Amino acid sequence: MQRRTSLRSGFTLLELIVVIAIIAMLATLAMPEFEKTVERAKSVACMGNLRSIGASVNTYVIENDQTFPFVEPNPNDPVYTGEDEAKPMLAELEPYGVTSKVLKCPEDNTYIKTTGSSYQWVPIIDGESKINPQVYGRRGARRVNPARMRLCIDFEAVHFNRCNRLYADGHAVATLK
Repeated sequence: MQRRTSLRSGFTLLELIVVIAIIAMLATLAMPEFEKTVERAKSVACMGNLRSIGASVNTYVIENDQTFPFVEPNPNDPVYTGEDEAKPMLAELEPYGVTSKVLKCPEDNTYIKTTGSSYQWVPIIDGESKINPQVYGRRGARRVNPARMRLCIDFEAVHFNRCNRLYADGHAVATLK
């Protein structure tokens, strides 16, 4: 008796279900890493924004007799109220290349709407506890190591529980707030 064999090409339904299940499991395992990658990309974009602000501030300082811009630290925070001559960050730095897009951290959807910037202007020298009016603005006179003088910081710790900070020498770092 002769057996008849047929050459069948294709997959059975069971084989297809197994392959789909394996792909779904791999996608589930990869999803958290993908989300972390997206968050890292947003943090890097934020650092780029801060460096752009830093370049604009340095241009401002060069063109304005070595004084820093007189920017409102946070118009909505009574602890850091702006002074009469202080301006919003965009108004002060727009002539030097800062745009509203640069002032928005990709992780922020709150402060940009209320203050016009995702970044708080806080010119504080590392190791000092408050804004020093001798360092910034129209009264700027004190010489400070630019690598120690913070200019801007994220309003909230939105990058892996860290804030991105801009220093007067133009470098930006992520630190605990």
